[in-house]
Amino acid sequence: MDDEPKPTRASSPPRVSNRGRLIEALRRQGPMPRVELARNTGLSFPAISAMTSRMLAEDLLSETDAAMSAPDDANEDDPDGLNGRRRGRPAIQLTLNPEFGRIIAVSLRMNLIETLLADFSGSGLAQWRLALETRALGADALCDIVIAQIEAMLTATDTPRERLLGIGIALQGIVNADTGIQLWSPALSVTDVDLATPIRKVFRADVVTANDAVPVALALAAVEPILAEGVAATIMVGHGVGMGVVVDGEARWGVGASSEIGHVKLAPNGPQCRCGQRGCIEAHLADYALYRDARTFIDLPPAISQQPSEAQMALLRDRARNGDPHLAQLFRQAGNALAEAVAATISVLRPHHVVLAGPGLQAFDMMRNAYEERLKEAVLPWLLKSTAIYVRPSKSAAIVDGMVLQTLRVVDRNYTETTERTPGAAALV
Repeated sequence: MDDEPKPTRASSPPRVSNRGRLIEALRRQGPMPRVELARNTGLSFPAISAMTSRMLAEDLLSETDAAMSAPDDANEDDPDGLNGRRRGRPAIQLTLNPEFGRIIAVSLRMNLIETLLADFSGSGLAQWRLALETRALGADALCDIVIAQIEAMLTATDTPRERLLGIGIALQGIVNADTGIQLWSPALSVTDVDLATPIRKVFRADVVTANDAVPVALALAAVEPILAEGVAATIMVGHGVGMGVVVDGEARWGVGASSEIGHVKLAPNGPQCRCGQRGCIEAHLADYALYRDARTFIDLPPAISQQPSEAQMALLRDRARNGDPHLAQLFRQAGNALAEAVAATISVLRPHHVVLAGPGLQAFDMMRNAYEERLKEAVLPWLLKSTAIYVRPSKSAAIVDGMVLQTLRVVDRNYTETTERTPGAAALV
């Protein structure tokens, strides 16, 4: 009805507070003196001095000596030397205090739960992998296992629960990032699973969810600054085929940050896809599809839940490189499917960058010729020239690395909103 309140779009970029601008500058560029913070944020030096004093008292920031020298006539009113002349003592730089809190990132994919504990600067402290048959789990059992993994990691690292600021959960499949509900995943036999609510109740921390292609896109943009300029679409190839979209290095919150590019149809009567339909891009390109089809004509060990392990995929690649003509044709077909995914992405989104990532790209040398030929046929030449394409084979660890970054951004935003509403607040717990 028209008189009912309209829901707020979580994907709308929030207004960034002054404290948020300061934290964001330190996240992006690392430690810097107050004068550089003023330049980078556009805030006045007195405003920076007042804010950083409060944030130091809250233990959110810490001070460290820089290798550079400070101006020689710096004084109490000019601690960072605004006048530009130098003296011998080291300048004091400000940095985010790694001990302010902890973040845990969880990657849930076929037959594997991976967890990473990181400090407030985003540096990893401990990482675990739990192999199990995920499709045998119901919703309650899945929640219990994820909670138990987080509890065990906190216990093993002597991390008090109140120091856990945020938990990021990256999942295979279709995720509603606004509600935290996993709508569908090939890794699960159940649908509409709400992991966020029970985990939030247990740990009283921010819980962030995303399709696992989104954190991979963020992790790559953090390593290569060029990918943080404009629109970058990362197509992840591995257990499945998905896409994460970042704009100026940020995942626009909500459903727009991810795309099920792998379920675009190439042919109505093509090979079977795990989504239940036929002819999807993923059914030609994902690990499970290549391994399944290869087993029809060569002897390979069976995969658990039809999902080959990393070792099994390495075996398949070795057999193909040894000259089996049937396997060579299989990877050529995969190259064609990859080209179709890139062509659809360029034609619809017109991104500045397309990044081909994931463990499946370890076989790109066998896909390249077919991929390049098909891409030239499938995309208008002037569109193809406007997009830079990068091949970045990445390991599965990129998922949890990127999920730490995404979770920290939400924690930062919520922290600054809380402290600006209640100026005396000391921490987000």
